Amino acid sequence: MTKLQRPKWKFPDCDTNAVDTLASDLNINPLTARLLINRGLSTREAANRFLKPDYDQLHDPMLLPDMELASERIAIAIESGEKIFVHGDYDVDGVTSTAVYVRTLKSLKADVEYKVPHRQTDGYDLRIAGVDRANELGATLIITSDCGILAFDAIDYASSLGIDVIVTDHHEPGDRLPNACAVVNPHRVDSKYPFPHLAGVGVAFKTMQAVVRLIKPDFEQSFLRKFVDLVACGTIADVMPLVDENRVFVWYGLKALATTNKPGLRALIKASQMDASKPITTYTIGFGLAPRVNAVGRMDDADVALQLMLTQDAALAEQLVSQLNSWNVERQTAQKQIFAQALEMVEAQGKQNSNVIVLASEGWNSGVVGIVAGKLVETFYRPAIVIALDKEKGTGKGSARSVEGFNIVEGIQQCAHLLTSCGGHEMAAGIGLSLENVEEFNRQLNLIAAKHVSAEDLVPIMRHDGIIEPSEISVELLEEWEMLAPFGEKNPEPRFASTKIGVEYAKRIGKDLSHLRLRLNLGAGQGTDCVGWGQGDWVDQLNGNSTIDLLYTPQINVWNERRNVQFELRDLRQYEDGL
Repeated sequence: MTKLQRPKWKFPDCDTNAVDTLASDLNINPLTARLLINRGLSTREAANRFLKPDYDQLHDPMLLPDMELASERIAIAIESGEKIFVHGDYDVDGVTSTAVYVRTLKSLKADVEYKVPHRQTDGYDLRIAGVDRANELGATLIITSDCGILAFDAIDYASSLGIDVIVTDHHEPGDRLPNACAVVNPHRVDSKYPFPHLAGVGVAFKTMQAVVRLIKPDFEQSFLRKFVDLVACGTIADVMPLVDENRVFVWYGLKALATTNKPGLRALIKASQMDASKPITTYTIGFGLAPRVNAVGRMDDADVALQLMLTQDAALAEQLVSQLNSWNVERQTAQKQIFAQALEMVEAQGKQNSNVIVLASEGWNSGVVGIVAGKLVETFYRPAIVIALDKEKGTGKGSARSVEGFNIVEGIQQCAHLLTSCGGHEMAAGIGLSLENVEEFNRQLNLIAAKHVSAEDLVPIMRHDGIIEPSEISVELLEEWEMLAPFGEKNPEPRFASTKIGVEYAKRIGKDLSHLRLRLNLGAGQGTDCVGWGQGDWVDQLNGNSTIDLLYTPQINVWNERRNVQFELRDLRQYEDGL
């Protein structure tokens, strides 16, 4: 297999005077000040705001486009007893945002029905069939949740039936907006909202906050605290930037999750935590909770996940989580099989050097192809689209993942004439198309990418916070860094590089011996342990005489109640290669 190019290590220039000033202003370690400046927080005011999240930092929901129209229409529907139909999406963001709507609307005594579509039978977004369902139930108002920004035909159809539609979404709009009675989306070109990077659940939360303010203003503050656990889950799972409002949501949300009274979340956290003694973190959500919720939406009916978010019955919650666990195992099996087949196709078709890797095959589960596309990007560092074909229907459903430098949804939209559906974000998107258009879509998208993607864009980059001496890291410093958490998109865990470091020993660890443990020789009898997950092969090239450059995340390792510094390896090189 063609190997991924060696990644470039990059770190931002940092003004040492600015570091010293901020360190002095905040009475913090200069390395901590450097981390803040690397994240764009160079003033005392900006840093304090970041380090001390508060509900007061949330922006006024009325600044979102069409929020006045949306909140007033929902309030009227509640007060007049109209039936409201909430139409969501089948991923974590869609499920949690739908749960925020349903729980809040019910607490406001609204007459509400709801639906998250089945990926295989209903497809993505609000469609004609979804409108028909709302109409059959007698709904006069549809609220879309984490979808709807491109549902032009369905919304026009709803209007023809006398049903109002309020779109609440965070996906990129097309060149026009749907003819809904309100379109609440922070990515609208006319939006004046200060922070455009809300998840779908964030938009839903803001919408309900505005409605609560209209109907029960005395309950607005308690509303903020009641649902921030759900908002945190959807925000983390959808890999939204953990800055500004999202930092507030997640900072408070993780604390709320630790004591949540929602039986479904309690059961899900219990199943997701590998070590119940440790606090709930973004890792717990992103790699424990989210895959379980997403799995049922990928493999079967996401309504199971929604019922989990809504139930008040602890016993039922345990049963539903058991179903999610089973579907997650099924998802893992399907993912491995499809990825193995995809790798074979890339090699056989010579696509490893394409501007965009486009693969299509019958028999692939359309709910899993997005994960496979992501793994192809990791393997070849090229945008990838994986399409599940249904030859009986003559259609294909695909998912795309991209690399920095190529806005995949904009590229796909330039091929819209070949597609039946498309939508998404800069780094991830979904498509629908006819079988006969697959090859032409592949050809045209690669031509488009050739104009926008340079050879430099296709070299992976590993960003870090600077080159330091390992001896600069202490347990006390790492404890200070805990105030930078929660970590995630746009607020990564601290990473540093060190050069010309001696290796005392290297050995394989783990049940399958696939992992690496290094003991670094820092001189003067000092050493630090370093662990590299999945990097055991380096043992064959390292010995007690080796000198390396390494890029790592410093961590606190607790063993026998002792707290020591440990480095989690991200990348390494023999010293002669240099930085």
